[in-house]
Amino acid sequence: MRVDDLKESAKMALETVREHKLRSMLTILGVTVGVVTVLSMVSIIQGLDRSFAQQLESLGSNTIFISKFNPSFGRPPKAEELHRKELTLEDADAIRNESRSIVGVSPLQRKLAESVRYKDKQTDTPVLIGVTPYYEFTHSQFVDRGRFITDTDIKERSNIVILGRDVVKALFEFEDPIDKEIKIGGLPFHVVGVMESLGSFFGQSRDNSVFVPITSYQKYYPEINPPETVFVIIVRPKTRADVRNAMDEVRDILRRRRQLSFGEPDNFGISSQDALLDVYNQLTGATYLVLTAISAVALMIGGIGVMNIMLVSVTERTKEIGIRKAVGATKISIMSQFLIEAVVLTGIGGLAGLFIGEGLSLLINTYSPLPAFIPFWAILMGILVSTGVGLVFGLYPAWKAANLDPIDALRYE
Repeated sequence: MRVDDLKESAKMALETVREHKLRSMLTILGVTVGVVTVLSMVSIIQGLDRSFAQQLESLGSNTIFISKFNPSFGRPPKAEELHRKELTLEDADAIRNESRSIVGVSPLQRKLAESVRYKDKQTDTPVLIGVTPYYEFTHSQFVDRGRFITDTDIKERSNIVILGRDVVKALFEFEDPIDKEIKIGGLPFHVVGVMESLGSFFGQSRDNSVFVPITSYQKYYPEINPPETVFVIIVRPKTRADVRNAMDEVRDILRRRRQLSFGEPDNFGISSQDALLDVYNQLTGATYLVLTAISAVALMIGGIGVMNIMLVSVTERTKEIGIRKAVGATKISIMSQFLIEAVVLTGIGGLAGLFIGEGLSLLINTYSPLPAFIPFWAILMGILVSTGVGLVFGLYPAWKAANLDPIDALRYE
């Protein structure tokens, strides 16, 4: 077909939509719902992907996480993992001394919630974290005011503490916390510093924390009872390219220290940011499949609606088709005209779905904790899918119109 013929067919299609507004709107509704579903699915999962990657990065650039549990995402540890031997400060020292691909090692021990009190004010939600002087560099998280933990604090098991910003707001709204005495779990601690703002990780504020020397932590909290209390070693490789080598070196060091024979499985877990991201992507992959199936059903319903309305259109315009054939119109031109009409219908539905999907994405970002982001490829996909539905489901009505007998068509009333 010539360009002029395409323009004329598109113009006729728009005229049909204008003449039958309600019918056309109901026809394209299924396509619109399908495109909205696709865009909503993509925007939420893409937003979560970006948020997860950013929040992993905020834990420290290219960090490696080591614990006695196998890497998991939302899976409770198995009984065998719970009974494994704990990692120790000595293991962290061995990794620091023997690995050649790392620049930082930070063992830490964490208690999910502990009461912190200053005079008549108290907060019961802060996370208590026992750390070493290596924590700041390994995690790229630094003190904003005062000082951090020193080797002397570790050696003397000093009762000193560094407060997160949320704890400062809760206890010292109008006072400087430096050099004040607070009580953590009823035990006296001297405030020597305030951490910089650390942000949040999956909705959990990392500013609602208090940091003490890990030896002081172990003095008062010797037992480890997951998930309330855990011991983790964080390792920072020299560069991103050294992550794999660092993981292999750490594995060899820990297998020797834990006296594991050749062929015996690891009784500890090592994971990197990329590994956690892979686990996360596997989980969201299942969500993609489910939502894709829902979108496909909605688009199929929309496509069936388009097919029905195009068949009705063929019946209504039978005499017109007969006249066109009588004056020389070919099967290809008639088939193309009806295909273009179907594509215009679904294209309008797709554009409406794009506007609604973009609006929903903005509403989700504004009024819900879920991040939403629509990439450019998703917009192109929405347009291609909607036009593809028109081509596929408009094919049979177009073929039927093109194959009408001109004599019978002219006689049709």
